[in-house]
Amino acid sequence: MATGEQRVSEAQSRRAFKPSATPGSGLHRAWWFAKFIATIPYTSRTGAKALLRDVDATIPDIWPAEMAGKRVLIVGSGPSLDRVASTFFDQFDVLIYINFALRRATYDRPEYFFTMDLGPVRDYLDRFGGEAFRKLGAERCVVAPNFFDWWQRLTREGRAMFTPLRFDAAYWRLERLRAVPVPLILRYYPRQPDWTTYRLPLLGRTIPILHPTSALTAVMFAIMCGSRDVGLIGCDFSDGRAPSMQGHQAPPPTGTFNAARAEFEAMQAGMAPQGVRLTNHSWLC
Repeated sequence: MATGEQRVSEAQSRRAFKPSATPGSGLHRAWWFAKFIATIPYTSRTGAKALLRDVDATIPDIWPAEMAGKRVLIVGSGPSLDRVASTFFDQFDVLIYINFALRRATYDRPEYFFTMDLGPVRDYLDRFGGEAFRKLGAERCVVAPNFFDWWQRLTREGRAMFTPLRFDAAYWRLERLRAVPVPLILRYYPRQPDWTTYRLPLLGRTIPILHPTSALTAVMFAIMCGSRDVGLIGCDFSDGRAPSMQGHQAPPPTGTFNAARAEFEAMQAGMAPQGVRLTNHSWLC
């Protein structure tokens, strides 16, 4: 039976997200996937159009004020998060928490929440409610949806909790379900940049949205806002979680972050000649 606190959290989640069907089991599960495969081309394309319509060029003043020329740390929930002392964080001016890493927020300096996957946002609200988002404020709760259809699942109240970013380019992509060896899903999806030719983004609300992990897109957000020294911790790009986070967020499916290391290293090489230092401290612990 849910506790009173859990019921309040779930009610906050229902106010932020529109009701949606879940896969279930048996024939219901098969029907859910068939409907998903049939409708995702339309919902992903209309979601992209909604993002282009809803995200204007207005920039919160605090973004460049807090990040330009400052050291920024992207905080994930991987194993290395528990391998550093609290003093490790003192060398950074701004902290950007990815998904459930928000549980580590201390509100003692400029801090942000960032995600490109709105599914964990709903899960977070179900478990813990919206107090952390309210304390940060909408300007410091940033979403850059990589699954465009999810943007339309937010209610008006849910959208008001965040400041959204939009993709810089998109394309049609064939995908497959995990258990099926052939591609069945046609989805409109963010196009990934070529780091050998990519140039520093202008301050705005449009950035590349990088599919391996929200942490990499958060790096792009920090760079766009003027940071030239961005670090990462708890971004091991492995399948585990920090012990302190295991009770909050389930481990990712095996192989979720397989492409992240190569993508980060390509980004690191492409940004260095442009005066940006990227350091994944997760690998140094």
